[in-house]
Amino acid sequence: MIDLQDISKVYQIGEERVRALDHATMHIYPHEFVSIIGPSGSGKSTLMNIIGCLDTADAGTYCLDGIPIEHYSENELARVRNQKIGFVFQNFNLIPKLTAEENVELPLIYQGVKRAERQRRVKEAIERVGLSRRVKHLPNELSGGQQQRVAIARAIVTRPSLLLADEPTGNLDSKTSREIMDIFRELHSQGNTIVLITHDSDVAKQAARSLHILDGKVSEVQL
Repeated sequence: MIDLQDISKVYQIGEERVRALDHATMHIYPHEFVSIIGPSGSGKSTLMNIIGCLDTADAGTYCLDGIPIEHYSENELARVRNQKIGFVFQNFNLIPKLTAEENVELPLIYQGVKRAERQRRVKEAIERVGLSRRVKHLPNELSGGQQQRVAIARAIVTRPSLLLADEPTGNLDSKTSREIMDIFRELHSQGNTIVLITHDSDVAKQAARSLHILDGKVSEVQL
């Protein structure tokens, strides 16, 4: 599903050139649950942005489902992000003025899904993350763990082939983190491909396979 070959990315910060990715190569197959672990500044977020088609590499090739990303136009990349990839972020990225169910519904509105179908799929996604009793609540009326459940429901409501999670437990206590990881394991058991980026080795261990990133280089790791 994900095939990165010799991916490099350099940022110009003032007079300094920062090599965020240095000939990174990795392969992720359909239905895998893979963690990418590395310290702050290792290149994790840059790697996620490229996998998620939010950014492009300076060198190397990236094929998603067998198609080189460089062959896509900007509009096609936007469609890939909306239909093939579900994003879960550390800071949840919920819209404050929308209820839980309205936040989950938003990607389906962008896709032009009809109202009855939207309602059915929102209900299903919220049930999968165990938050049916909180659908009318605004984000500031929910705990951090509940907000992350809403974010996961929003990510899966479009039925993407790939879930990308960037430090999804980073702002949560240990008990809530375990509950969120239980949801990811359940989603994996139901066939989702999951790539989880973390600095926490305990979180990384819960994936079926782990990759390590340091100084922009990626390698397999046994945890």
